[in-house]
Amino acid sequence: MRVFAAGLLAVLASLFFGESEGLSSLLTNECGTTRHPSRVRRVVGGHNADRFANPWMVMVIGNDTFCSGSLITSLFVLTSASCLSISPKEVRLGEYDTECTSGDCLSSRLVININGQFIHPQYNFGLSTKNDIALLRMATKVVYSDYIRPICLSVDMPLPRPRQKFTATGWGRTSFSQTSHILQTTTLNLYDRKLCNGIFNQKLDSSQLCVGIENSDTCAGDSGGPLAAKIKYNNVRNGTSSGKTRRTFQFGIVSFGSSSCNGIGIYTNVNHYTNWIVNTIAKATSPRKG
Repeated sequence: MRVFAAGLLAVLASLFFGESEGLSSLLTNECGTTRHPSRVRRVVGGHNADRFANPWMVMVIGNDTFCSGSLITSLFVLTSASCLSISPKEVRLGEYDTECTSGDCLSSRLVININGQFIHPQYNFGLSTKNDIALLRMATKVVYSDYIRPICLSVDMPLPRPRQKFTATGWGRTSFSQTSHILQTTTLNLYDRKLCNGIFNQKLDSSQLCVGIENSDTCAGDSGGPLAAKIKYNNVRNGTSSGKTRRTFQFGIVSFGSSSCNGIGIYTNVNHYTNWIVNTIAKATSPRKG
């Protein structure tokens, strides 16, 4: 994740909507929450992500490289279709510091093989940035913990429109043109699609988001990662409210940007594809006949 502010590797930020309440159903009820209080590690020149704030972050490992994804159920990872170009073989969950070889970062790390890849049927590699979305099915289900939990997706009703801000998280390139071994996070703004149309000479539609900020951007290695925000969610079951909680919802997927990571990029609008996500998961998990 590239951040251009002088002397900073990344900007740590917490993002909230206001008091709006979502009434939509969740893909999984155990999503979007963290167990531990904030524990921020500081490094010389910047801030790292909170160790326990992003348990849905997934590192997708391919041929001598990686991209990112998000855990959305105990069996599926959401990522970009372009991420599949690295021929992913496995995913790492509970990852934080990729150079750590002892302590809780090692014990929390879980590596699982991929046994299914589901790319959006209308995505065209190298020809368009649209429909840049894919699902990865893991070989085994994961057990949720403080380090591994899914992010929330809304599946049947639109959520309140955000206050023009999101968070993005990843291990991608920093301002020093190298990947970060510690998970980084930053705050980004939502812009009118016309801005990205002019920058990238493309015609964005409702399936895409134009997101960025003057001094920060996602970059190489962040592709497929989540664009997220916290909202107050009113959990309603059988017509009865069971309480309000702040949960982290995924709204976008890192898709496309300039090679210089100059602050503005194109993100897949996850809410546009909830039906495809739900239907694909259902087909991929249904018992085979015969």
